[in-house]
Amino acid sequence: MARRLHWRRGALAVTGLLAAGALVLAIERASGPWAWAAAVAMAVVLGLAWIELADLRATFRAHKLAMRGAHDGLWWWNPVTKRLWVGDRLLEILGYSDNFIADTHVWLHLVHPDDRGGYNRGVAQHLKGETPHFYHEYRVRAKDGSYRWIASRGEAVRNHRGRAVLMAGSVTDITARRQTEERIRTLAYHDQLTGLANRALLFDRLNLAIERVRRRGQGRIAVLFIDIDRFKDVNDVHGHEVGDLLLVELARRLRANVRASDTLVRQGGDEFIIVLPEITDSAGAAPVLDKVLQAVHKPIHVNGIELCMSASIGVSVFPDDAQDVPTLLRNADTAMYEAKHAGGNLARFYTHAMNDAVRERVNIEAGLRQAVARGELALHFQPKMRLGDSSLMGCEALLRWRDAEGRQIPPDRFIPVAESCGLIVPIGQWVADAALDQMLAWRSAGLKVPRVAINVSAIQLAQPGFAPLLLDALARRGLPNSLLELEVTESVFLHPEGAALEALRMLRSRGVRLALDDFGTGYSSLAYLGVQAFDTLKIDRSFVATADAPGQARSAAILRAMVAMATAFGMDVVAEGIERDAQRDALWRLGCESGQGYLFGAPMPAADFEARCLSARPPSGASLRVVKG
Repeated sequence: MARRLHWRRGALAVTGLLAAGALVLAIERASGPWAWAAAVAMAVVLGLAWIELADLRATFRAHKLAMRGAHDGLWWWNPVTKRLWVGDRLLEILGYSDNFIADTHVWLHLVHPDDRGGYNRGVAQHLKGETPHFYHEYRVRAKDGSYRWIASRGEAVRNHRGRAVLMAGSVTDITARRQTEERIRTLAYHDQLTGLANRALLFDRLNLAIERVRRRGQGRIAVLFIDIDRFKDVNDVHGHEVGDLLLVELARRLRANVRASDTLVRQGGDEFIIVLPEITDSAGAAPVLDKVLQAVHKPIHVNGIELCMSASIGVSVFPDDAQDVPTLLRNADTAMYEAKHAGGNLARFYTHAMNDAVRERVNIEAGLRQAVARGELALHFQPKMRLGDSSLMGCEALLRWRDAEGRQIPPDRFIPVAESCGLIVPIGQWVADAALDQMLAWRSAGLKVPRVAINVSAIQLAQPGFAPLLLDALARRGLPNSLLELEVTESVFLHPEGAALEALRMLRSRGVRLALDDFGTGYSSLAYLGVQAFDTLKIDRSFVATADAPGQARSAAILRAMVAMATAFGMDVVAEGIERDAQRDALWRLGCESGQGYLFGAPMPAADFEARCLSARPPSGASLRVVKG
């Protein structure tokens, strides 16, 4: 309405000027009183026209000031001749001092190539009358070569035929707003530490890839779920700053080993995901798997520290293994855990049988959470014997679980689950209490209490107050500390300055005996024996199995070296898994003085152990004579 009023006032002013011109001619021809009348009329018309023109100029100045106050620039364009006029403010936004923009072609040359199509479509739609006004946001090249985001709005003036003969409007610099929006999008869809895509963007990309494969009716999509092995140890030992720098470097290496069409995601923590959207079959993922494992395994230097890492990778393939994104990710995660349980630094492809293993772990965890309260746990005791005369040296308390349905669950199935979900702490506490209570019961019955060994995990040892609480439990029962032996594995050495080793040192200083279990497996580094002193070295059953085998000179040499080393460190030696007389005799000849295994007795309930091993009668086989050779 205001614009139409301005046009009417402008037209009125022009009409007044034309009328004034006509009056001038009339005055020149008139004479007498008509001349004066014409002069008066001319003065009136000129005055009115001058007032209208002055008012119109003021209005345009006000509009111009308002646009400048709003930081907007003006433009008008002739769609017929293509002539373009831009105001000073628009030139200022772009950093130009001279108005060199004469027509549409020059302007389009400044518009970002990716935005020209959308800009042209927006203009064309408005000229055709398909939109009530023109509005478009796009990038324009500034004088310094950068691109500024502008919002352009305008409206066409049409003739009586409805054809656009003029288009005018304004522009606003929206660069700051667009940059803010881009930062928000980056935060929403990218990981702040590594700059990689995050889980939200992963779902978008993976859904699009699935739709493309479905439309084509061919092809495969592989999802690689990557977990960095022992990453928590790096954080615990070297701190989170080193851990973060390690993740940044790993992200850089992974990015260098994927294609532009692939999607690399940081899932969170030390987990990464790679989506391979264009493979023909599962085998197409193999080259990427090899490159990723090699990239992670190369030594990494962070803050002067050399780190040697490895990764466990699980692979799930669409449409073979799943039909939707959540199931694809879940199956890849399942396969990754299979790779981790197999020792890490390898990849596993998902199989449907893995779900059975997952269900079993879930069921075991659920059952374990109720096992203590339901009284389903029990201790069985296996004797440790002197090999020379089969006299009792002590025993090992071994945990057994019979679930609510009466099924005996093997320890190698439920102990790893207990450790992974944290239940090993309360279960381990139950084992310690139950073993000490049994020792107290034997003493109360007037029996000679043997030394009892219990297995303790590094997780238990790292719990605050573990050592003082265990010493207090011994004291409350009046049991000598030397009657208790803790068997630990090499996992306690993962954190040389951690709470686990501190607990071991405190307990040994108070008389509790320590045994290094499963020696010969894992790294079995002699450096460990320099970090922490032990009273007993237990030789793993895998070495004992071939002790009596003919032609096993190499195996015999390894056993002899283990015994000699333990003796040099002042440790007792216990061989595990002795099942045959010939094994016992061979170990005795090699210098091993004690052992345990089915030859001497299987793990048995406390009552059976008491009847067989703690009675006054000498145990079966006491008359055995073995000659060292």
